[in-house]
Amino acid sequence: MAMRKIKLKIVAIPPAIEERDGDYYITQSAVSFAALILRFKEGLSPEAIRRECFPSLPLVKIYSAVSFYLSHREQVENYLQQLRQEEEELQQQLLTQQPEFIKTAEELRERVSTATQK
Repeated sequence: MAMRKIKLKIVAIPPAIEERDGDYYITQSAVSFAALILRFKEGLSPEAIRRECFPSLPLVKIYSAVSFYLSHREQVENYLQQLRQEEEELQQQLLTQQPEFIKTAEELRERVSTATQK
């Protein structure tokens, strides 16, 4: 089932965020707006996000994205929820089409569990 993409208010989006193919990214980078905001929601400061996750991003762009999130929290949360739903739907489709992935994942989990117990 194709969901209609949630659009962020274009007039409010700062220059540090751009839309590409229906998703949002930090301008002139491969870093998604969602990835940056999820790190912020995990408790990382903008400085820590730059240092630990995205060292190529200018700090000013990180602050701009975080500021946009804080000013438009409900809208961005709806966007993030939509991304989670799309990810879950895609995962279900893949597992339905490729059931051997489940077995492979279970075998890998078992091997890792066994290796850590030794």
